[in-house]
Amino acid sequence: MLSPLQIEKQTHFFNILDFDRSGTIEKEDFEAIGENLCIVRDFDMDTEAYDTVMGMTTSIWGHLLPFVEGDHGTLDQWLKFMSSLLDPSNIETYKKYVLNFTSTLFKLFDLNDDGYISQNEYIDLFIGLRIEVRFAPKAFRALDDNKDGKISHDELVRSVDQFFRSNKQEALGNWLFGSWEPEDD
Repeated sequence: MLSPLQIEKQTHFFNILDFDRSGTIEKEDFEAIGENLCIVRDFDMDTEAYDTVMGMTTSIWGHLLPFVEGDHGTLDQWLKFMSSLLDPSNIETYKKYVLNFTSTLFKLFDLNDDGYISQNEYIDLFIGLRIEVRFAPKAFRALDDNKDGKISHDELVRSVDQFFRSNKQEALGNWLFGSWEPEDD
């Protein structure tokens, strides 16, 4: 069962994935995310780079498809999926999911393929996912554990794990996708 904090973070993540803001996630959302990331990177259609990004984003949808009813996933279905994934009895499945998700995310971030994510690459991902860019520098600093000005694959794995599993509001990995906390009116 997800904690209230995990529900807040997962709702934030679901809203990022719901690219067309329809209230559900579907294949078209992941295609739109891929297209947006290609625009940010200046990848032309009908190129290998474009096809690679599109393949990565649509494969994320493919991994979720067994957990949705029909061809649209609701927030309730997403939270049930995450609750099942985070169940301690599913630790091996969770580890595989996190490694697969992190590897895909890392490939999407690491534009110059140097094995690290720079702050500019991280900002580009925020732009591509339509996350408020003003949070990108703070999020980047939070995820850069060793403060060397870049995020390694291991740092990203730790951050993804904290984002998914942590029940501590101050966990730095909670910043993975920017500010997840509701704004005060």
